[in-house]
Amino acid sequence: MSLTFVVAGLLGGCALPRAAQVPMDALWLPASPKQPGRTLIVFLPGSQEVPQDIVREGFVEEVRARHPTVDVVVADAHVGYFRSRSFEDRLRADVMAPARARGYESIWLAGISLGGFGSLMYAMNAPDEVAGVIALAPFIAARPLLDEVDQAGGLARWQPALPLAAEDYQRHLLVWLKGFGDPAQVRPPLFVGYGTRDRLAPFPGLLDGVLPAERLLSAPGGHDWRPWKAMWSDALARAPLSP
Repeated sequence: MSLTFVVAGLLGGCALPRAAQVPMDALWLPASPKQPGRTLIVFLPGSQEVPQDIVREGFVEEVRARHPTVDVVVADAHVGYFRSRSFEDRLRADVMAPARARGYESIWLAGISLGGFGSLMYAMNAPDEVAGVIALAPFIAARPLLDEVDQAGGLARWQPALPLAAEDYQRHLLVWLKGFGDPAQVRPPLFVGYGTRDRLAPFPGLLDGVLPAERLLSAPGGHDWRPWKAMWSDALARAPLSP
Protein backbone atom coordinates (compact mmCIF):
# COMPACT_ATOMS: atom_id res chain seq x y z
CA MET A 1 0.00 0.00 0.00
CA SER A 2 1.33 3.42 -0.94
CA LEU A 3 2.69 6.10 1.36
CA THR A 4 0.00 8.46 0.03
CA PHE A 5 -2.67 6.17 1.51
CA VAL A 6 -0.83 6.08 4.84
CA VAL A 7 -0.62 9.87 5.02
CA ALA A 8 -4.27 10.27 4.03
CA GLY A 9 -5.29 7.95 6.85
CA LEU A 10 -3.26 9.90 9.38
CA LEU A 11 -4.68 13.21 8.16
CA GLY A 12 -8.27 12.14 8.60
CA GLY A 13 -10.54 15.07 7.90
CA CYS A 14 -8.11 17.88 8.69
CA ALA A 15 -7.22 20.71 6.32
CA LEU A 16 -4.83 20.44 3.40
CA PRO A 17 -1.21 20.12 4.54
CA ARG A 18 1.34 22.89 4.37
CA ALA A 19 3.79 22.89 1.49
CA ALA A 20 7.18 21.29 2.15
CA GLN A 21 9.76 24.03 2.65
CA VAL A 22 13.48 23.85 1.84
CA PRO A 23 15.20 23.73 4.23
CA MET A 24 12.97 22.05 6.80
CA ASP A 25 12.51 24.29 9.82
CA ALA A 26 13.66 22.98 13.18
CA LEU A 27 13.61 24.29 16.73
CA TRP A 28 17.03 23.64 18.29
CA LEU A 29 16.92 23.44 22.10
CA PRO A 30 20.36 22.66 23.58
CA ALA A 31 20.59 21.94 27.30
CA SER A 32 23.53 24.34 27.52
CA PRO A 33 23.88 27.52 25.44
CA LYS A 34 27.68 27.22 25.55
CA GLN A 35 28.29 23.86 23.89
CA PRO A 36 26.29 20.93 22.53
CA GLY A 37 25.98 17.75 24.53
CA ARG A 38 26.94 14.32 23.32
CA THR A 39 23.38 13.06 22.82
CA LEU A 40 20.58 14.62 20.77
CA ILE A 41 16.89 13.74 20.54
CA VAL A 42 15.34 14.61 17.18
CA PHE A 43 11.63 14.94 17.94
CA LEU A 44 8.98 14.73 15.19
CA PRO A 45 5.49 16.15 15.95
CA GLY A 46 2.20 14.60 14.95
CA SER A 47 0.19 15.46 11.85
CA GLN A 48 -1.65 18.33 13.54
CA GLU A 49 1.14 19.68 15.74
CA VAL A 50 3.97 22.17 15.27
CA PRO A 51 7.30 22.22 17.16
CA GLN A 52 6.06 24.83 19.66
CA ASP A 53 3.27 22.43 20.71
CA ILE A 54 5.85 19.85 21.76
CA VAL A 55 7.58 22.43 23.94
CA ARG A 56 4.31 23.76 25.39
CA GLU A 57 3.14 20.26 26.35
CA GLY A 58 6.28 19.65 28.41
CA PHE A 59 8.14 17.07 26.32
CA VAL A 60 11.39 19.04 26.34
CA GLU A 61 11.02 19.91 30.02
CA GLU A 62 10.70 16.19 30.78
CA VAL A 63 13.98 15.53 28.96
CA ARG A 64 15.66 18.24 31.03
CA ALA A 65 14.38 16.66 34.25
CA ARG A 66 15.56 13.13 33.46
CA HIS A 67 18.57 13.71 31.20
CA PRO A 68 19.96 17.20 31.95
CA THR A 69 22.79 16.99 29.40
CA VAL A 70 20.72 15.68 26.47
CA ASP A 71 19.88 18.22 23.75
CA VAL A 72 16.64 18.34 21.78
CA VAL A 73 15.68 19.53 18.31
CA VAL A 74 12.05 19.51 17.24
CA ALA A 75 11.81 19.24 13.45
CA ASP A 76 8.83 20.74 11.63
CA ALA A 77 8.40 17.49 9.69
CA HIS A 78 4.77 18.10 8.78
CA VAL A 79 2.49 16.17 6.44
CA GLY A 80 3.62 18.15 3.40
CA TYR A 81 7.01 16.41 3.48
CA PHE A 82 5.38 12.99 3.49
CA ARG A 83 3.01 13.85 0.67
CA SER A 84 5.89 15.14 -1.46
CA ARG A 85 8.01 12.12 -0.47
CA SER A 86 10.79 14.44 0.62
CA PHE A 87 10.59 13.70 4.36
CA GLU A 88 13.69 11.52 4.64
CA ASP A 89 15.83 13.63 2.31
CA ARG A 90 14.97 16.89 4.08
CA LEU A 91 15.33 15.45 7.60
CA ARG A 92 18.74 14.06 6.65
CA ALA A 93 19.98 17.25 4.97
CA ASP A 94 18.44 19.84 7.29
CA VAL A 95 18.53 18.16 10.72
CA MET A 96 20.56 14.96 10.89
CA ALA A 97 23.60 16.20 8.92
CA PRO A 98 23.83 19.49 10.86
CA ALA A 99 23.53 17.50 14.08
CA ARG A 100 26.48 15.33 13.14
CA ALA A 101 28.42 18.44 12.13
CA ARG A 102 27.81 19.82 15.62
CA GLY A 103 29.55 16.77 17.06
CA TYR A 104 26.71 14.69 18.50
CA GLU A 105 27.84 11.13 19.15
CA SER A 106 24.36 9.68 19.69
CA ILE A 107 21.20 10.77 17.87
CA TRP A 108 17.83 9.38 18.91
CA LEU A 109 14.63 9.76 16.92
CA ALA A 110 11.33 10.27 18.71
CA GLY A 111 7.86 11.14 17.55
CA ILE A 112 4.14 10.99 18.12
CA SER A 113 1.53 9.76 15.64
CA LEU A 114 2.80 10.78 12.17
CA GLY A 115 6.12 11.63 13.82
CA GLY A 116 6.29 8.14 15.31
CA PHE A 117 5.67 6.64 11.88
CA GLY A 118 8.33 8.92 10.40
CA SER A 119 10.82 7.92 13.10
CA LEU A 120 10.31 4.25 12.30
CA MET A 121 10.58 4.79 8.55
CA TYR A 122 13.77 6.84 8.85
CA ALA A 123 15.40 4.33 11.20
CA MET A 124 14.40 1.47 8.90
CA ASN A 125 16.03 3.12 5.89
CA ALA A 126 19.05 4.63 7.67
CA PRO A 127 19.80 2.48 10.74
CA ASP A 128 23.44 3.58 10.92
CA GLU A 129 22.36 7.18 11.54
CA VAL A 130 20.15 6.41 14.53
CA ALA A 131 21.15 5.39 18.07
CA GLY A 132 17.58 4.58 19.14
CA VAL A 133 13.90 5.27 18.51
CA ILE A 134 10.92 6.20 20.70
CA ALA A 135 7.70 5.93 18.68
CA LEU A 136 4.51 6.95 20.45
CA ALA A 137 1.19 6.03 18.82
CA PRO A 138 2.73 5.41 15.38
CA PHE A 139 0.73 4.14 12.42
CA ILE A 140 2.18 0.74 11.49
CA ALA A 141 -0.32 -0.91 9.15
CA ALA A 142 -3.94 -0.80 8.04
CA ARG A 143 -6.42 -3.14 9.67
CA PRO A 144 -6.61 -5.74 6.85
CA LEU A 145 -2.86 -6.26 6.98
CA LEU A 146 -2.88 -6.39 10.78
CA ASP A 147 -5.61 -9.06 10.55
CA GLU A 148 -3.36 -11.04 8.23
CA VAL A 149 -0.53 -10.85 10.76
CA ASP A 150 -2.88 -11.74 13.62
CA GLN A 151 -4.19 -14.79 11.77
CA ALA A 152 -0.59 -15.93 11.24
CA GLY A 153 -0.09 -15.97 15.02
CA GLY A 154 1.59 -12.60 15.43
CA LEU A 155 4.49 -10.76 13.88
CA ALA A 156 7.09 -13.29 15.04
CA ARG A 157 5.34 -16.03 13.02
CA TRP A 158 4.08 -13.98 10.07
CA GLN A 159 5.81 -14.68 6.76
CA PRO A 160 5.02 -12.22 3.96
CA ALA A 161 5.01 -13.24 0.33
CA LEU A 162 8.28 -12.13 -1.27
CA PRO A 163 9.45 -10.07 -3.05
CA LEU A 164 7.71 -7.04 -1.57
CA ALA A 165 6.61 -4.26 -3.89
CA ALA A 166 8.66 -1.08 -3.44
CA GLU A 167 5.50 0.90 -2.67
CA ASP A 168 4.30 -1.51 0.01
CA TYR A 169 5.56 0.61 2.91
CA GLN A 170 3.46 -1.19 5.47
CA ARG A 171 4.84 -4.65 4.77
CA HIS A 172 8.38 -3.29 4.55
CA LEU A 173 7.91 -1.71 7.98
CA LEU A 174 6.45 -4.91 9.45
CA VAL A 175 9.34 -6.97 8.07
CA TRP A 176 11.81 -4.53 9.63
CA LEU A 177 10.01 -4.68 12.98
CA LYS A 178 9.93 -8.47 12.77
CA GLY A 179 13.73 -8.39 12.54
CA PHE A 180 13.94 -7.07 16.12
CA GLY A 181 13.12 -10.60 17.23
CA ASP A 182 16.14 -12.04 15.40
CA PRO A 183 19.35 -11.76 17.47
CA ALA A 184 21.41 -12.02 14.28
CA GLN A 185 20.00 -8.75 12.96
CA VAL A 186 21.42 -5.53 14.40
CA ARG A 187 18.75 -2.99 15.32
CA PRO A 188 18.82 0.26 17.34
CA PRO A 189 16.94 0.19 20.67
CA LEU A 190 13.24 0.71 19.95
CA PHE A 191 10.44 1.77 22.32
CA VAL A 192 6.85 1.69 21.03
CA GLY A 193 3.71 2.71 22.90
CA TYR A 194 -0.02 3.34 22.52
CA GLY A 195 -2.84 4.63 24.65
CA THR A 196 -5.21 1.90 25.75
CA ARG A 197 -7.97 3.34 23.54
CA ASP A 198 -5.82 4.63 20.68
CA ARG A 199 -7.48 4.33 17.26
CA LEU A 200 -4.07 3.57 15.69
CA ALA A 201 -3.15 0.82 18.13
CA PRO A 202 -2.57 -2.57 16.45
CA PHE A 203 -3.97 -5.76 17.90
CA PRO A 204 -2.69 -6.69 21.39
CA GLY A 205 0.45 -8.75 21.21
CA LEU A 206 1.61 -7.62 17.76
CA LEU A 207 5.17 -7.07 19.02
CA ASP A 208 5.24 -9.91 21.57
CA GLY A 209 8.32 -12.02 20.98
CA VAL A 210 9.78 -9.22 18.86
CA LEU A 211 10.46 -6.45 21.37
CA PRO A 212 11.28 -7.00 25.06
CA ALA A 213 8.38 -6.23 27.38
CA GLU A 214 10.24 -3.29 28.92
CA ARG A 215 10.29 -1.58 25.51
CA LEU A 216 6.53 -1.78 25.04
CA LEU A 217 4.78 1.26 26.51
CA SER A 218 1.15 1.87 27.40
CA ALA A 219 -0.96 4.46 29.21
CA PRO A 220 -4.71 5.01 29.74
CA GLY A 221 -6.34 7.09 27.03
CA GLY A 222 -6.76 7.48 23.31
CA HIS A 223 -4.85 9.27 20.57
CA ASP A 224 -4.10 12.42 22.54
CA TRP A 225 -1.66 14.30 24.76
CA ARG A 226 -2.34 12.67 28.13
CA PRO A 227 -1.18 9.13 27.26
CA TRP A 228 1.58 10.46 25.00
CA LYS A 229 3.07 12.47 27.85
CA ALA A 230 2.77 9.58 30.30
CA MET A 231 4.52 7.20 27.90
CA TRP A 232 7.18 9.80 27.08
CA SER A 233 8.07 10.03 30.76
CA ASP A 234 8.17 6.24 30.97
CA ALA A 235 10.34 5.95 27.85
CA LEU A 236 12.84 8.52 29.13
CA ALA A 237 13.16 6.56 32.35
CA ARG A 238 13.93 3.36 30.44
CA ALA A 239 15.90 4.46 27.39
CA PRO A 240 19.75 4.46 27.53
CA LEU A 241 20.01 8.06 26.39
CA SER A 242 22.83 9.43 28.49
CA PRO A 243 26.32 8.30 27.46
